[in-house]
Amino acid sequence: MSVIPEHYKAIRTYRDQKIKNLPSDSSILNEWHDDIMTRSVKQSIELHVSSHGPPPSPFCFFVMGSAGRKEQGVWSDQDHGIIYEQNTEEAKRYFVFLGKEISNGLAITGYPLCSGLVMASNPFWCRSREEWRKQADEWTSDASWESIRYLLTFLDGRCLFGEETYISDLKRTAYRFIHEKQLINRILENTMHIKKAVNMLGHFLVETHGAYTGLLNIKDTGLFPYINAGRLLAISENLMATSTHMRLQELPPSILNEENKEKFSRQFLTLQKYRLQYGDHTDYESGHYLFINRLSKAEKKELKELIKDGQHLNEYVRRYTERKGHHGNE
Repeated sequence: MSVIPEHYKAIRTYRDQKIKNLPSDSSILNEWHDDIMTRSVKQSIELHVSSHGPPPSPFCFFVMGSAGRKEQGVWSDQDHGIIYEQNTEEAKRYFVFLGKEISNGLAITGYPLCSGLVMASNPFWCRSREEWRKQADEWTSDASWESIRYLLTFLDGRCLFGEETYISDLKRTAYRFIHEKQLINRILENTMHIKKAVNMLGHFLVETHGAYTGLLNIKDTGLFPYINAGRLLAISENLMATSTHMRLQELPPSILNEENKEKFSRQFLTLQKYRLQYGDHTDYESGHYLFINRLSKAEKKELKELIKDGQHLNEYVRRYTERKGHHGNE
């Protein structure tokens, strides 16, 4: 970006300096992202207030996707929304325009706009608390593939600025709807497909054409099995944690014993480390791919084990979920 508006210039400079010293620790990287995004959001709010006055009611600005789970790579696009108290047209206009300023600010400071428009600038993701409650009811009543996808996106959300209770209360409401309408198995159908990473001969199934030929899609083959399993178990147990690591850690021993909780959460963190060390960090999309040829023989063996255990975790979650559904314990 050749010209950066003055209001966001210092934040973008700060981000670019931080990224030059890329850590191999995902938790440190995500603390950086939170810091940068929070600075940008506060700047956006300040600019909006100077032009449109103070907010008409309290609100919560929340992030979703990898940001919601604190699992961003070097680059990350935007996934966010707003929940506000006052259910009026005036409030809706105010907060949608605020969402547009925030989206613009984040784009300038290093977070590309979401191609699917999952942003607070879209009225669909900018609603009053009452409208959000009705939306959760609609998603869980419809239970179509698209509705479940939106619902799961929302359940990865966490407050970045404002009233944290707004999103936690809505997530509890969504959990209640899911259990009342017995949707756990429907969610399982939507999320537990796994893209294979290793063939019958033990060789990595890398991309065979396009810009990432020869690279492994670590997001789909390695990370998603852990992410989807952790999310589904969190829903099953009404956990409020959003990161995969914490979701696994907070499960009761009756679901996953201490040894396996430590094992799977540690393995997920190791996968993220591989992504940071051997990923193609040119841009957001490229950050999902690994340069397999840069790994040592021992690292390739470990990576295969990490991916295989993610598949084992998925199978366990599938059996647990189907058994729970059959016993009517939702």
